[in-house]
Amino acid sequence: MRTVIVDGFRTAFCKEGTLLKDVPADFLGALAVREMLKRMDNWNLPPTAIEYVIGSSVTEPAHAKNIAHVVSVKGGVPDWVPGHTLNHNCGSGITAVDEARNLIEKGVYSCVLVVGVESMSRIPLLYSDVVKEDFYSLQRARTMKEKIAITLRLYSKLFRFWKKEYAPQVGLIMGLTDPICDLIMGLTAEKLAKDPSLGITREDQDRFALRSNKLAAKAQEIGIFKQEIAPLIIPTGKDCFYVDSDNGLRKFSKAEIFARSKPFFDKRYGTVTPANSSQITDGAACILLMSQSKAHTLGLPILGCVGEYNVAGFDPSRMGLSPVGAINKLLKKSGRSISNFSTIEINEAFAAQVLACLKVMSSDVLTKKFFSPYGFDKALVEIDSNRLNPNGGAIALGHPVGVSGMRLIITALKELERRGGESALVSACIGGGQGNAMILERST
Repeated sequence: MRTVIVDGFRTAFCKEGTLLKDVPADFLGALAVREMLKRMDNWNLPPTAIEYVIGSSVTEPAHAKNIAHVVSVKGGVPDWVPGHTLNHNCGSGITAVDEARNLIEKGVYSCVLVVGVESMSRIPLLYSDVVKEDFYSLQRARTMKEKIAITLRLYSKLFRFWKKEYAPQVGLIMGLTDPICDLIMGLTAEKLAKDPSLGITREDQDRFALRSNKLAAKAQEIGIFKQEIAPLIIPTGKDCFYVDSDNGLRKFSKAEIFARSKPFFDKRYGTVTPANSSQITDGAACILLMSQSKAHTLGLPILGCVGEYNVAGFDPSRMGLSPVGAINKLLKKSGRSISNFSTIEINEAFAAQVLACLKVMSSDVLTKKFFSPYGFDKALVEIDSNRLNPNGGAIALGHPVGVSGMRLIITALKELERRGGESALVSACIGGGQGNAMILERST
């Protein structure tokens, strides 16, 4: 039994602090679900056709735990339809689609909705334990005298927020810092950029970032992204606004603009900058999966077929190289080679990270150096730049972490259709030292 993708779309990706900054994740996800139900209605397919929902969200808000069920019910899926939410960091979207495939191919369900949502603008600040204790004490206080004393003590701490013991911790930074190697993701990219065996320069990174933006700008200009973006109408009280295009692209960038961007993670010796890194972004996506036999019986359109999947562990401090291991394992398992794929999407967490993957995949020496402990000694092959991220990537479009894997899948399948290709490969590095990869095929 094969699993097919009947339809898939994403919202526009908006930079943190911009158009979607005031939209809660559960509301944004519900809008995406409603859009999918509208499309299903056009095929005379009722919401009850959905038998299970899988959510992909890394920064799931405290008020909407198991956001898969929250957004599905708010979006119009019957409340008796169960669901769960997974967090596989940057690989979540790809993993969620594979989980849906497993449920379908084992015969558990015949129709599964995958919904990814991320509101990175709304990741909270976290008070220190010292400050939190005063808040708890204030709730427990019985007399007015106690309440006044605790309030004054609390105010004195809050107004000294520059002191480490009172300062709120930024949830975004905490989430992007690996607890195993104690490095923020940008420093893992710096580690790759500084490795002399890889030979990645600042100019190389800026050139790759410029490429991503130019390709994305061209794709936006000629309407490619309109094929994968579902416009949103966001209500704001008595008014509303319309969001239908990614707003993080540097459309008119030149090399000099990227060169002016200053290193962020290692300000003195670093080469990884905001301009050659992926953007912090808000966005959502939906993918409807079904057994091939059911889709054919119902006469539904088929965007593509979900093929084999693999995930690989790797050194957390060099997590950006992990797609190499995942792709190696996947190709070995499937008996395919890189040359079999018409288009390849590797998530652009950082320019240095993608460049490092490309260098290792094309070198026996580097493959042996980094991956011999993991069972790989031979290089794959050099990837033709025409097939790699042909419409730009996360450096230009943004990286809403739980949604990006779904974007890769949707983008790759749409590109296969345009190229008349047969199969595509998508892969992502995953914070914590993992990578995943999936094969996609055009519908036949």
